[in-house]
Amino acid sequence: MGKKKDERDLLEAFDGIGGDPEVLREWDLPIDKVKKVRGVLKIRTAVGNRMLKRLTVSEERLQFIQAVTDHLAANGFTQVPRFIRTKYGDPYVVHETGLYYLTEWFSGKEADLKKPKNVFLAAETLARFHLAGQEFASRIEQPDTREDFGTIWGTYRAKLESYDHNIEDRRELTVMDTSFREHREDLEKMIKHAQHQLEESPYEEILDWAEEHKTICHGSYSRQNLIVDKDKMAVVDFDHCHYGHPVHDIGGMLTRYMPRYDWDPEVGISILDMYRSVREISAEEMTVLAAYLTFPTRTFQVVESYFERTKEWEVDRFASRFKKALKLDSAREAFVQELITRYGLEMAAPDFAPQIEGVEDYADIDESSSV
Repeated sequence: MGKKKDERDLLEAFDGIGGDPEVLREWDLPIDKVKKVRGVLKIRTAVGNRMLKRLTVSEERLQFIQAVTDHLAANGFTQVPRFIRTKYGDPYVVHETGLYYLTEWFSGKEADLKKPKNVFLAAETLARFHLAGQEFASRIEQPDTREDFGTIWGTYRAKLESYDHNIEDRRELTVMDTSFREHREDLEKMIKHAQHQLEESPYEEILDWAEEHKTICHGSYSRQNLIVDKDKMAVVDFDHCHYGHPVHDIGGMLTRYMPRYDWDPEVGISILDMYRSVREISAEEMTVLAAYLTFPTRTFQVVESYFERTKEWEVDRFASRFKKALKLDSAREAFVQELITRYGLEMAAPDFAPQIEGVEDYADIDESSSV
């Protein structure tokens, strides 16, 4: 009875990731229990807990991910998942259902970044990650990941025009349509200002520096991928790691989590100070970071989700989230103004967000990768 239940649980767990349990034979693991946790399997064995992940990427991409984690560990950043070789000595398994790799399971809890102590620890950990990730020379070729946010943001302005046409074609306007139309010019001004500030910043120079020093970005530095155990933090899920400048990770982290603190300058500066206690942020990098933060990422995400139907929300919920995001844009701009003043940055301060009254406090919008 117990054995049949264990077999059912095993099959259900692998069904949950679209995998095949026969791959476990490659490691000869003495398995006690298998459980799906998010998109991976937690495997309890007699020799400790393990994590099994299935990917549908090229072998070259998986080899790049492995090389990144090996490089980080070799440079002192050991709180990363290391590939456990199969009984045949292979770092991963090639199967008709995908590629599989096995690592140790990090004990601890998913980081609660609503707690200042955790968000400060995350900043310090990110700085150590970036220092260890420098000079990563991989023999595995990767697509060019040189971001150009100025161009990307230009496509978002074009999207706003398409949303205008979308509204024009409607017989009746929803409350979200009306709200978007009311604040559409505010959004346009914020995006246009962000584009201009990035163009005027030393963005190309810091990208050249990153290319020269072969720096690595995590690409998805969010609470789901940060495991806290007492005063230690592990970083997992390297699916989106790539060559890039650290500012992209720092900007993404601030964009995700500063709304939780209403863009409080004291909290934001403390986050940056914790990062800078390990890895200094140059004046050029700070200028680019400030320009990056002038973009109304959260607000645009709500608008994009509404018009492109990427979230199954009621119209009233979209309208409410839109107003909340706009309200926080004013606080975000105040934070950027504080960065400009405190660090003596040579750039124009943003002051385009509307003053929104009668809106509830911030609620989580999304924690997907930042724009």
